[in-house]
Amino acid sequence: MAIKDLLVAYDGNDASRKAAELAVQMAHKYEASITGLHIYQAETYESHIKRWIPEDVLARMAEAQVAAEKSIGANFSDLLAKANFKGMTNWQSQQGRANVLVPRYSRYFDLLLIGQFTSVFEHGLGSIQPEDIVMRSGKPVVIVPKALDVRPFTGTAAIAWDGSRSAARALTDAMQILETKERLDVITIDLDGAGDPTGMPEGFDIMSHLQRHGINANKVLLKARKTRVGDAILDHCAKTSPDVLVMGAYGRRKFGALLFGGVTRHILHNMNVPVLLSH
Repeated sequence: MAIKDLLVAYDGNDASRKAAELAVQMAHKYEASITGLHIYQAETYESHIKRWIPEDVLARMAEAQVAAEKSIGANFSDLLAKANFKGMTNWQSQQGRANVLVPRYSRYFDLLLIGQFTSVFEHGLGSIQPEDIVMRSGKPVVIVPKALDVRPFTGTAAIAWDGSRSAARALTDAMQILETKERLDVITIDLDGAGDPTGMPEGFDIMSHLQRHGINANKVLLKARKTRVGDAILDHCAKTSPDVLVMGAYGRRKFGALLFGGVTRHILHNMNVPVLLSH
């Protein structure tokens, strides 16, 4: 299945602008459309406070909110115009909870692109949380580093592979991208000298599967301590500059809450390349 429509979560900050810039590159490559999405929360007041605010002041505040939304939409359009994007575009602005509405909208697109979360896992009013977006979406999510130097694609990609269900799901979701790459590094971690943990009989391993898809796969076995897995993966990406790092959203349940594991948290906080997450 070809990539034909991209959704960008956009609020005009540096991180979301990087996501939009990468979306333009991908749209050019895959001849896809781009839709920008902004979810906002209107200012609310307790009744005992609101009754003391004059009606004309409340009206002006509401008008300011509308003007701000129009400004963000215009900013998105200007970015696409400056990037000389001639494909189909759309813009949607809606009031509500971002953690609910962004995943809901993403289900009707091939990919969701979103800027790196500036305060990962710090919950606050209206904040967008990576675990909510990835776990609720049902579609692959590309998270773009806020410091990314958007440049022409190198034709390379990497995948963090441990043979798990999450890794297999991410590989399947990213296949439409990986099949267009000239090389794919399959990164496996040798934990504390224990060797390759994903050993399978020849013909039933990940390399055979990728070769059947016509992908030029290169197996990379990195040695690392359990607490340094994220660093090992990011160090490899820093040296090879892949267009995207594919990985499963490794998680665990604790006290009824679904949380990301340590490797995912570390990579989201320190990412140096776009990361395609899937769950």
